[in-house]
Amino acid sequence: MVPLNLFVARLGLRVLAGADRLDAPIRWVHVSELPDPSRFLQGGELLLLAGTSLRPEYCADYVARVRAAGVAALGFGVTPVFDRVPPELVAACEASDLPLLEVPPAVTFESCAEVLYGELLSSELSEIRRLTEAQRALIRTAAGPSPLTRTLELLAAHVGGWALLADQVRRREWTGGRPRLDDDVRAAMSRVCASTSPASATMSSADQRVMIQSVAGPLPSGYALAVGAPVMAGVTDHAVITTAASLLGLLLPGPEDHWPAHQVGRAALALALRSARWDRHAADVFGVEGARWRIVCARATGGRPRLGDLASLLGSPFVDRDGEVCVALLPESAPLTRITDDLSRAGWLAGVSSPHPAERLGEARDEAARSLRTALFQGASVVSGAEVDGLAAALDMSRLRDYADRRFRPLRERRQRDAGDLLTTLRIWLRHNGHWDRAAEELGVHRNTVRHRIGQIETELDCRLADADTRMELFLALRAIEEL
Repeated sequence: MVPLNLFVARLGLRVLAGADRLDAPIRWVHVSELPDPSRFLQGGELLLLAGTSLRPEYCADYVARVRAAGVAALGFGVTPVFDRVPPELVAACEASDLPLLEVPPAVTFESCAEVLYGELLSSELSEIRRLTEAQRALIRTAAGPSPLTRTLELLAAHVGGWALLADQVRRREWTGGRPRLDDDVRAAMSRVCASTSPASATMSSADQRVMIQSVAGPLPSGYALAVGAPVMAGVTDHAVITTAASLLGLLLPGPEDHWPAHQVGRAALALALRSARWDRHAADVFGVEGARWRIVCARATGGRPRLGDLASLLGSPFVDRDGEVCVALLPESAPLTRITDDLSRAGWLAGVSSPHPAERLGEARDEAARSLRTALFQGASVVSGAEVDGLAAALDMSRLRDYADRRFRPLRERRQRDAGDLLTTLRIWLRHNGHWDRAAEELGVHRNTVRHRIGQIETELDCRLADADTRMELFLALRAIEEL
């Protein structure tokens, strides 16, 4: 809504009554010459008239009716009907404490409407801009380091208050700002956490307003976001809180991640020191006895791998990163079919070793790495010892990788600066079956640049890419080295 004094200032209107009520909010501008327009009013209007149906002796009744209908102010246009505002109307407005403005001939009623619509549009665009900027900032923060706490801190700063994320499954909380929780807020959070469908609650006190929103976490229920501030900016703040709740739901660790810290610490330390007792500690964590072990080598097919995500998917706290490859330890009894299906749905490809005793985990690691190369080649996770379908089954991946290293060595040795660009161009050009324009479009370069790079590759590798056998060999070699 727009304050009445804005119309006075923008249009130069003269205040004839109600000068102490110029801060009245105007919801709408309405024009009516009816003797009784009250049935068509909803309240909060600046009602404009020129007096075509107004009789001065009935001004008191007219003002009483529109005042009862909730009109915020009257605007009277002088000429052509009246040369000045009827004094009876001025007296009636003063008696009813209803603001009355004189609209001069040079100001059209349409101008009054334009002031309202322009201000409302400007305010709406400002709120949209505020919402967009807040959402972008939340997304950037959620993708950065320490995403849970930093997202909550950003949300608290946006509303000028505090934010708290509750995980009742693990009995944990993360906060931004300084939460102010009383028994009523805690009880409302418990109700929202208990709901298996989207739920929310709003609570107000003398000095703060609290909004509670359910969060879709790893389990059907148990998570809630509470945000408190002295003032909430309505729809915009509610949309920002909803966005934050969605992002936080993606960041929440699953209940499988809640491993006893002392067991993880003992097992990790024993493993690092190559103690003969490490496997007993690991067996305690998994609840198995006399286990043999599998090694999993996994790689995320999109985005940066997160050890916490892999630990949740595998149900194992024993995970580590080696470059772009994540390595994990599993007991022989782990349900491999379910695990590989879960990894696939989550965007991971994995190579899984066959079971090995504790003293031969080095062999298991090498075996898992070979299986991962095959998995990356064929686009599906591979368990060592299981039958592999397709071309990958007929290829020795280790020998193919050695061949690829030798075949592309001239590019690496002679053209260190642009070897990566040349290999990328070759891979995309081969994938598009030698189509210059499609390859150029994907690379974001001119087609002549693609032709020049392909010519360089032919020179460096001493080959002719017009030959189908050469293209096939190079394509297989690229597949063998592009992932590992």
